[in-house]
Amino acid sequence: MALVNDHLGSDGFLGVSALKLASSPFPLAEKETQTGVSINDNLRLTDQHIQDGLSCLKQLKQGAHHQHVSSEELERKRISRELHDGLGQLLTSMGLHIQRCLDGCDGQKSATQSQQRESLEAVSSMVKQAMSEVRSICSAIRPAILDDLGVIPAISWQCRQITKVCSDTQVVTDFDVDEESIPEDYKSVIYRIVQESLNNAIKYSKAKTITVSLLQAHDAIHLMVIDNGVGFDPSEIQGNLGMGLVGMRERAESVDGRIRIDTGIDQGVQIRASFPLQ
Repeated sequence: MALVNDHLGSDGFLGVSALKLASSPFPLAEKETQTGVSINDNLRLTDQHIQDGLSCLKQLKQGAHHQHVSSEELERKRISRELHDGLGQLLTSMGLHIQRCLDGCDGQKSATQSQQRESLEAVSSMVKQAMSEVRSICSAIRPAILDDLGVIPAISWQCRQITKVCSDTQVVTDFDVDEESIPEDYKSVIYRIVQESLNNAIKYSKAKTITVSLLQAHDAIHLMVIDNGVGFDPSEIQGNLGMGLVGMRERAESVDGRIRIDTGIDQGVQIRASFPLQ
């Protein structure tokens, strides 16, 4: 089973970079008469290796920053578009209907009573739509179920829903951690990673069984989502991770967590994340 790495990582952890600085050791002097010129040459060469390494580190850091900013900007644009296309249009229509009623009240236009009632009924309907839009957007930012029930019941509910809808797939849960032991800022991250992992498994894996595990061990919270599906060739996405995988990595990194994916053709997919407990 192979590890999925992006262009920032080579140690099996998504988004974690390992850079080996090449260096040339000083050649061993075969004679005590080795000149100072050769030593200076080696010093200059070593210094050049160090400078090259620092430059590479800087590029990696900039690349990671730009990718993170790009992902955040895409999320802002998505929310902005939903606000504009959803709430924006509803509020515009509501304003027109309200103005129609006001014009009728002021006698500026001959709006009949039935027309005013029609406008008020339309406004009432659109207010309900607007409330639904707001709930949907808020849920996309932070699911209300996390606050109402907690992350463990929320994951359990999500797994049950998938089992109901996808009769050919069984989702098994294994929890060995108390809700109170999971820091609040971890809960949304864990829930979203599970959500994305399950969505990917349902869409692509053709798995018969998906196991979701959450446990506490070695001063950390450990999350695992494992399926027995078709898997995929990790070499096909090296350096070109989809937004879903990038999003999972960035969510984990936002709370100093780490995430890795083990997969291969006909070997299923194993997503493992760990979050340190302070």
